[in-house]
Amino acid sequence: SYRDNQCQYTITDLFQKAKHPERVVVGVCFQVAPEDGDSFLLDLGKWSNQIRTYFISHTEAMGPCYARALVQQHMFQDEDFYFQIDSHFRFAQDWDVTCLEQLRACKSEKPILTAYASSYTLPKDYKAGELDRAVLATAKGMTVLCADSFGDQNKDDPFLRIKTRSCRTDFGHIPPPALFWTARFAFSRGSVVRQVPYDPHLEYIFFGEEISMSARLWTHGWDLFNPTKVVAYHLGSRAHRHWFREVQTAPVHVDRERNAKFRICGMFGSTWPSGQVHAPPPEPFGLGRARSLLEYERFTGVDFRRQVVHDRAKNGGVDPTLLPPQWAEEERDKMMKEQQLQDVASWAGKGNTEALRRQFPAASSGMAGGAVVVPPTPQRASPETARARELTLVRIQALQARLHGATAADEAAGTAPEEAHLELCRAFCALGQVEAAAGDEKRAAEAFARALEHAKSAQEAAPTGREGDPSWHGAVAQATAAVHMGARRYAEAKTALKEALPLAAKALAARCDEASEQLAHDVVEGVHAAHEQTDDRKGLEVFVRGLQNVLNGLKRDAGDLAPAAVPLLTGADAAPLGTAGGVRAKLLERIALICVATGREKDHELVRKVFTDFRVARESPGLRRLLGMLQSSGTFLDL
Repeated sequence: SYRDNQCQYTITDLFQKAKHPERVVVGVCFQVAPEDGDSFLLDLGKWSNQIRTYFISHTEAMGPCYARALVQQHMFQDEDFYFQIDSHFRFAQDWDVTCLEQLRACKSEKPILTAYASSYTLPKDYKAGELDRAVLATAKGMTVLCADSFGDQNKDDPFLRIKTRSCRTDFGHIPPPALFWTARFAFSRGSVVRQVPYDPHLEYIFFGEEISMSARLWTHGWDLFNPTKVVAYHLGSRAHRHWFREVQTAPVHVDRERNAKFRICGMFGSTWPSGQVHAPPPEPFGLGRARSLLEYERFTGVDFRRQVVHDRAKNGGVDPTLLPPQWAEEERDKMMKEQQLQDVASWAGKGNTEALRRQFPAASSGMAGGAVVVPPTPQRASPETARARELTLVRIQALQARLHGATAADEAAGTAPEEAHLELCRAFCALGQVEAAAGDEKRAAEAFARALEHAKSAQEAAPTGREGDPSWHGAVAQATAAVHMGARRYAEAKTALKEALPLAAKALAARCDEASEQLAHDVVEGVHAAHEQTDDRKGLEVFVRGLQNVLNGLKRDAGDLAPAAVPLLTGADAAPLGTAGGVRAKLLERIALICVATGREKDHELVRKVFTDFRVARESPGLRRLLGMLQSSGTFLDL
């Protein structure tokens, strides 16, 4: 546990979720700084006799391999079973019984269960010491460990990266063989510690740990298996914890890591970086003699010397038809990387931007203060901005002329004063956005203020016949929300959207036509944008009932006689081409995205209804692309 305030929650959850907590003993290597009091706020006294600790200063930390070697050397006491995990975990109920049952089901005398585990997230305003606010992933599909690629873009090492892929079967809950091993989650007999101990000389190694242990364990006669049940949840983001790279500051630290890399290279026969031959680690830290490295290469489908990854390794040794389409995984990975680039702390670690610059200079060149640098908005308008301002002002002038010259005939033709006020609200909102883009905050604020004045006037000018018209009141509330969004007043925008969504649903129920669908789309798009801008997943929950009502209104008009099965996309399915399609498809896509974002399992059922109840969702390129990404993450597989 390197300066990780989540470790105390991990220990608490581990004991609380175990069916037999009295059998569990925890060993933790704490690498802490004097100011890390937030790592010790929870009361663990109930289990103190079952917790073994080893403390070192964070300045003495030398990476995860070194810390795990200390755990084995100083705290392991030949227990029957050994479960290695990261310090930021949550657990499924009765995880201990599940691990034992899964291990017994493995077809081997020396099995190891290993996986990247499921995931959990924390809200950005989380503070250590408060009640646990972990949001557990709802994915039920099992995963298999697969080969990714050798090294990284900086050519900083020659080691194979391992990734996880979702699988479309649970194999009858008989764990299938795994090709690789992960340090994040490994459960086996305790004898593995004595037979294949951690190498304490792999100082500062991060990449290289897992593939070297994979080869060592397998050549020592241990067989690896993918668990078929969700046992635990891992926190991927580093935003709430520090990373050990922050103390790797001196040239001697870099030299130690480089020598550790050479040590692993010697094991695999790699001549990285420039044809150099390296000595393998001495016993007991090298390969075993039960099976050879060549046999492991044949088993996995990887050539370590030539750095070739064959299809068997890419597919984790399972039938490729059981895996999601490659394009879906690539799109999901691209989306996740884009999100990470907007939140550098999630991968650099808490307060760790300087360390990231040292390790990944190319990737971190656009950072400052822990965030991606966004170039200042130019104060001088571009020709495009000037043209947009000109067109918007022309529209405003035309609407103002129409408003002041409105007659009874105009009102009969649909150009009543309230309509003109609503259009002026939208036009001034557009002008505010143009001014904001040009960097003129004063003019932008003035335009947004005028927009709100016209929204209020639209309500006041509406005749009595519109008092019960949900389409009209919904349109005004949506326009008001758009103004607040443009002015970055997100709390006010969310309030207006809470008013607008039920009105849009009522409008659909009354008359499901193009206008009412467009209104519902604009409102739902606003809900998604307002909460995405503020990273407020919890706030989305209050909108779910309204989304259900929108779906009910659409369903009455859809004409599908009976729900259909969720399509199961396979590697044979080509990537969908084109955009989301019409307004209805775009509306359904936004509803699905919001319900996925809440993280609640019951809201995922609403996503399922999008695909089962609407043919357009099963045929729309945008929604099929979304479904592919969801299935690649282990959801909607209908196992």
